Amino acid sequence: MIKIKKIYFLIALGAFFLLSGILISTRDGDGLPFIYFGTGTWIASLLYYSVMIKHPQITAFILGLIILHTGVVLIVKTNYPGEIGLITFICGIMVLLNSGFSEYMKDRREQKP
Repeated sequence: MIKIKKIYFLIALGAFFLLSGILISTRDGDGLPFIYFGTGTWIASLLYYSVMIKHPQITAFILGLIILHTGVVLIVKTNYPGEIGLITFICGIMVLLNSGFSEYMKDRREQKP
């Protein structure tokens, strides 16, 4: 039941960002980053829950590393304000800490004789 709630939350979050970007774009603003966030959320959710569902801890760990490094790139290499990169970096850390990878490795170590 919790997995279904997470899927619906990610769908709603992606829709929120996508519709916000479209709305901002129609009002003479630049809503392209929001559109990217929305479609990126949907694509990442689709990949996570369809292709990589067998090992969600490993997938969440890799996804967290990607988010974390994206934040570093946004801070160092781009013209975006540093706050966006910092928020992305912190989100990557949160995904890494909540990935459950350490429990997966602990359980895997205990299963070996």
